[in-house]
Amino acid sequence: MHKELPSNTRPTLLLTASEAAARLGVKKDTVYAYVSRGLLRRREVTGTNESLYDPAEVEALAARARKAAPQAVAPVFRSALTTIANGEPYFRGLPACRLAVEGRFEDVVRLLWQGHFEAGAETLFPPRRAEPALAAIGAQIGKDALPLERMRCLVPFVAAEDPLRHDHGHEQVMGKAAHLMVRLLCAMEELSAPVDESIAALVWSRLSPKAATPGLLRALDATLVLAADHDLGAPSTAAVRLAAAVRADIYAVVTVGLNSGGGVVQSASTLSIENDLSELNVQDNVGRFVGDQLRHGREMRGFGHRAYPDGDPRARLILDLLRQCGEAADDVARLDEIVDIQLRRGREPPNIGFAIAAVVHCAGMRRGAGELIFNYARMAGWVAHAMEEYDAPTSLPRLKSIYVGPNPTRAAG
Repeated sequence: MHKELPSNTRPTLLLTASEAAARLGVKKDTVYAYVSRGLLRRREVTGTNESLYDPAEVEALAARARKAAPQAVAPVFRSALTTIANGEPYFRGLPACRLAVEGRFEDVVRLLWQGHFEAGAETLFPPRRAEPALAAIGAQIGKDALPLERMRCLVPFVAAEDPLRHDHGHEQVMGKAAHLMVRLLCAMEELSAPVDESIAALVWSRLSPKAATPGLLRALDATLVLAADHDLGAPSTAAVRLAAAVRADIYAVVTVGLNSGGGVVQSASTLSIENDLSELNVQDNVGRFVGDQLRHGREMRGFGHRAYPDGDPRARLILDLLRQCGEAADDVARLDEIVDIQLRRGREPPNIGFAIAAVVHCAGMRRGAGELIFNYARMAGWVAHAMEEYDAPTSLPRLKSIYVGPNPTRAAG
């Protein structure tokens, strides 16, 4: 029997079973199990039937548990595609922002897929064509569905038409991916006529009823370039690499990307900002608009990026291109006012999510256009990552879990 302690020492020296369990991060029953196994001593106090514990012993046990606990290890992938250095992203060693100024989305797709950049080079994408069968499938989806929701429903149908979809050769993968990306756009409802043969013009025609102007189309093209890839910190890209590592076909890889990229982690930010900016159309005073958000406990998303503590250079470039568009001067002035107010409040500079929503706002695009732009552009990166993974040995280490459930027990009898 342990020596009894005066009851007046309990409040400051000893812990109840519930308090000990909280410090150890376990249930009360587990605390009692520790006592029975001799890992923890129960103290008795005169005048109470409670089980009490020395906080020093509890902390020592917690420290031993932390030291012994296995640590989850994330899989590591080797990639020659994208890195972040000097405060900006680089695609295969070239500054992404410079690529967005000097080339088109098609040129950067060639860089990511084939490893060389040439502005204005022949495109890897096939000519556009009508897609009545795919369009009919898309038309069956509810009228309130967002553009990305419609697009990702179509990928399995394209896959089903390709009996050689499990061919992982580079030329075959590039051909399948290029055809898929064009077919997905052609299957969408045309809201305005494409002004040229570029992918940017085709994207615009499916998202905006307005005729594209040269300046705004240039901003959209740059946005597609800058969203084409990022490091593996992007959840959708990590998911794509895992899918490719187990040799999923390229359609399945893209489906994984679209479904994870369309989740709340990545897409919700752009859609939320789009919704906020749409309120600007009925609010004359930008300061009051921001103030109303704060009154309702809301902060506009789209500011700050952990990879760019000094500001997201992709957003800077896109917003600068919008400022050069005279036809969007009024919209851009209001966007700049929002940014100025947020910066004065001590928030970080806008990120690419805000910039994409700004393009959508200035171009008069339909709701949900931003998440489609982001994920459509990112398909280029997903395909490049898949090809890297197809070339890697198929020795993906078995992933391990840390079991935190109840102790296994044998069935009675």
